[in-house]
Amino acid sequence: MQNLFSLTIGNFVEHKIASSDAESVTAIKFEYLLAGNGLFIRAKRREFSVCLALWRGIVKDLPVAESGIVWHKPQIPVVVWQELLDTARRASAPTDFKEDVFIVFWSESDGEWKWFKVSRERSWARTIADDTLKEYGDACIELHTHPLGAIHFSRADDADETGKFRLFGILTDVHTTMPKIRFRCGVYEYFVQIPAAYVSEMPAEIVDLNVLEQATRKLS
Repeated sequence: MQNLFSLTIGNFVEHKIASSDAESVTAIKFEYLLAGNGLFIRAKRREFSVCLALWRGIVKDLPVAESGIVWHKPQIPVVVWQELLDTARRASAPTDFKEDVFIVFWSESDGEWKWFKVSRERSWARTIADDTLKEYGDACIELHTHPLGAIHFSRADDADETGKFRLFGILTDVHTTMPKIRFRCGVYEYFVQIPAAYVSEMPAEIVDLNVLEQATRKLS
């Protein structure tokens, strides 16, 4: 029994109206879902499925959709982020900072999450990934470091990350006692900020900027 009515355009992009939140993603690229609590974008890849809000509002007589990420692989262990942070700290001195880019990917042969530093060029506020690496094409998460105080994705980041379907992160203030991280999900031309908890548990010392800013807005 079909729970969502759909209009399919070559099956690459689908438009659906929710009648249940149980149906799986069927579009090759992504699908729009109109639900009782807004308009959502849904997509899937081998590591995870995602349902994220593009617009929040009330649509009468439709069931609500639950936003989030459903992992199809084991949860990414905290040690991945601790090792990555330690490597970022060693890669440049506080007085001579240079950005780095890292990837996190699932190794089918080893049955575990792995990470690599894939920087090809590095400067104070710019890094370029070596996209010739096979692992780069398999990346589930692409994360790069930012200089001290640079807590937002830049326009250059937007340009570099558009057209991909993966999770993106920035790691900043790495040489302080309170390094900070921000994640977003990129679904081709769409970007939606997400809490780090959607991705994995984080080391206790890393501050989730998205959660911090949300808490600050509630208090203001």
